Amino acid sequence: MAPVWALCAVSGTNAGTRLGRATATAFSAAGSVAYVDAWTPSSEKKTFISALVWMLAMRLMSGAFAMDAVMVAFARACAWGLAGAAAPSETTLLSVGAASVMEMCVGIYRDVGTRARASESSALAGAFAIAGVGLLLASARLVCWPTPASKATQFGVLSLALSVPEWFYRVSNPGKSNMILGVVRYTMKTNMETLTSLTKLWCTGLAVALGVAYNARAMPLTMRRKAFHFLAIVMFAPTLMPNSGLGELIRVAFAVAFALFACVECARVFDAYYGHGLFGWKLSVLLAQFVGDGVVSLIILDHFSLLLGIAVPVWLSGDSKSLVPWAGVLTLGVGDSFASIVGGAIGRRKVFGERSSKTLEGAIAFAVSTFVAASYVGVDISASKLAGACVATALFELSVEGVSDNFVLPLYFAALVAP
Repeated sequence: MAPVWALCAVSGTNAGTRLGRATATAFSAAGSVAYVDAWTPSSEKKTFISALVWMLAMRLMSGAFAMDAVMVAFARACAWGLAGAAAPSETTLLSVGAASVMEMCVGIYRDVGTRARASESSALAGAFAIAGVGLLLASARLVCWPTPASKATQFGVLSLALSVPEWFYRVSNPGKSNMILGVVRYTMKTNMETLTSLTKLWCTGLAVALGVAYNARAMPLTMRRKAFHFLAIVMFAPTLMPNSGLGELIRVAFAVAFALFACVECARVFDAYYGHGLFGWKLSVLLAQFVGDGVVSLIILDHFSLLLGIAVPVWLSGDSKSLVPWAGVLTLGVGDSFASIVGGAIGRRKVFGERSSKTLEGAIAFAVSTFVAASYVGVDISASKLAGACVATALFELSVEGVSDNFVLPLYFAALVAP
């Protein structure tokens, strides 16, 4: 229920007072989740059916599709699609991430209804985000096929996963065809000096990431992961500055990166399970270095958590002059990293005893580092509101374990600092 509340609170503050609108949306989302959970039988398929029934019931009662009910139903559908292929925590992570993609795409589709077409950047961001979700679901279903799927089945599943985003792109941006060419056109419109600077920055970041991955065995698991958190600050903070003018470009870049991650995982699955390819087993060995010892899954989703945690606030926010787009960089790149380092070095007071390794010292480091970093962003926000958001998110971080905090923490922080 918590991630759904946070998603709705971020996007549900456009009408009426902020507190009233956010409270109403939160209760509506909580009702949607509570209904589905209360009537959920044991299987994921029946869970999705109950969510779909609730969505249609809300449509009949209110005269329009309630966004929270649509999001819950879509999240349950993804959970059904991932069932048996991914660990429970990873299934929850990607399911709620897919719900946020649905939220973004519905907003884009509404723009089409009012303005005849969406902006090129919005259409591309939505299309590639859908492609990423579709490829991951296709990979999950193919590895869980009762018997090895035939080549015709493999082709059909992948064709469906790729045709839906192409259809969305053409509907949301009439007159344009092929979203791949659309990305090329959009990139070429970008100022060449800006494009060169970003290319150098991101290529340097990629080289560092490959170096960390190559030497990962020499570092503890936590340090392997936090290295990428710090890298996220260097690679993405310059693009989120209020005066950078790169807000639309970074939305597209995150969506394309998500789709590329999904393509890599799909290629790994096809090589590892169907023998189509040359490097699937190498990718499996590489990615396994960043997965916890207790995680057992057929598809590897651990590395998606950081990307979605940074990207989703950017996708859902239309205000580049607020702290919402910064939520992922501040909470994960700064706060979570300092909490891990300080907690591991001097942490002594375990808040939940032996049930959790997280300490009070780590939580204090989270709040202080996030507050200091956010103060230098250059966004107009009161110190009391920012301090409250940092403290509340730090306290919540104490109760979240595993990779799910990479996705949930930015949403909570974004909900608390939203204008």
